[in-house]
Amino acid sequence: VLRTLGSIPRRDDIEVIVRDDGSTDKTLENLMSYAKDTDLNLTVCSNGKNYGVAYTANRLLEMANGEFFHFLMSDDTVFTDAYNGLIDRLYSFDGDILAMDLKVNDGTIFRLNPQTDDGYCAQACRFIRRSIVDGLKYPEDVKAGEDLYFHKDMMARHPKVVYSGVTAYRYNF
Repeated sequence: VLRTLGSIPRRDDIEVIVRDDGSTDKTLENLMSYAKDTDLNLTVCSNGKNYGVAYTANRLLEMANGEFFHFLMSDDTVFTDAYNGLIDRLYSFDGDILAMDLKVNDGTIFRLNPQTDDGYCAQACRFIRRSIVDGLKYPEDVKAGEDLYFHKDMMARHPKVVYSGVTAYRYNF
């Protein structure tokens, strides 16, 4: 997770919230130490025990204050300069979702466009206007694919999606 945080651009207009989901290693201690010494606008909190991805995502959405949000998973990173450029675009953005392309470990780049956007990595490769998801929740009773359920519900609201064509997300698997 520290590698993930290290890839995020240092900007005053970015709020980063990390919520530990009951890790049993030293993740929470490492995060608290990192938070003391970083110039990243970082909030660290903990569920206290493991409640799962959906519970944690719902709590993060409740805590977020920005007009847009992006879920950056703890084992993934962003290409800092490209990501930074996409954030700049949000200031004049008239859509609801700004999608970015993603690169996987073997170097393959997945280009998101209207023909390929079937929810792959759901919220991980999208900046999403919070107002488009007001009232939506990740299903906490689902143990896998909860992001796809959220994505389906979000897309049923017919948001305006803009495909950036920019590879800004590195999906680590």
